[in-house]
Amino acid sequence: MVSEGLASAVLDALPDATAVLDNSGSIVAVNHTWRMFARDNGGHPGSTGVGVNYLDLCARSAAAGCEDAHMAAAGLRAVLAGETVHSELEYPCPSPAAKRWFLLRITPLAGAEPGAVASHVNITRRKMAEQALAHKAAHDPLTGVANRDLLTARLSAALAKRSGRPARGDVGVLYLDLDGFKQVNDTYGHDAGDEVLLTTVHRLCVNARPQDTVARLGGDEFAVTAPRITADGLAALAARITGALAEPHLIHGQSIQVRASVGTHLAGPGDLADDALRHADQAMYIVKRAAHPDSNSR
Repeated sequence: MVSEGLASAVLDALPDATAVLDNSGSIVAVNHTWRMFARDNGGHPGSTGVGVNYLDLCARSAAAGCEDAHMAAAGLRAVLAGETVHSELEYPCPSPAAKRWFLLRITPLAGAEPGAVASHVNITRRKMAEQALAHKAAHDPLTGVANRDLLTARLSAALAKRSGRPARGDVGVLYLDLDGFKQVNDTYGHDAGDEVLLTTVHRLCVNARPQDTVARLGGDEFAVTAPRITADGLAALAARITGALAEPHLIHGQSIQVRASVGTHLAGPGDLADDALRHADQAMYIVKRAAHPDSNSR
């Protein structure tokens, strides 16, 4: 038979914040990591330690606005009732100074005094790595703005009809292509071209609204989606961006203008994102042909 002292030592040796619960959900034992985490985050034994009911902790957290607390309580109840062999829940637990994520793992405890073991595993490193990979996959590596995939996803979400809810308004789409960008690369090199792209993105972001999405679609093509906007508002946004991009760039000590052809389209709820982008692209090509009637290039 394992002595009480050995059982306590084994519990304290576990690296994750762990609590042992009885069949009602009350905490009957906690380990060293649990006590230290509570102390470091302003807790005390009277509110988080032995004798406190874990379901009550979940209820208080839920009342404070923690949506994950409802799921944690439901998982614990399912384990205690024998409805599942384990419950797992990933949840954010940020502090004022750091982002943190934990995995709550609840497993049944058999024996003469049944209950459950709740462990909180720190998964911050993994979540940060996942977020970094997701950001990399959804953003342009040079400029840092959204790429085509992310833009399309956000545009689709903005256009989606929601059952039982009123339409959220029209969504403006701007499609931009830089005029004369190839000449910058050919004359001054690709480093200078990259500077033009970075400056272009800065001007787009400064002149777009906070709720808008700026994206680089590839090469010297960009797009902006503007949710909840009117036709007049879209025209004003396009004029503002066109004017900003007409400002000269300083390249190797010379003032060079790299203007942009800007096409716009006002899409409505239920429209397809690909169709909205295509219409804006077609409008941009009309603007470009009008400005350069002798050129067939984009």
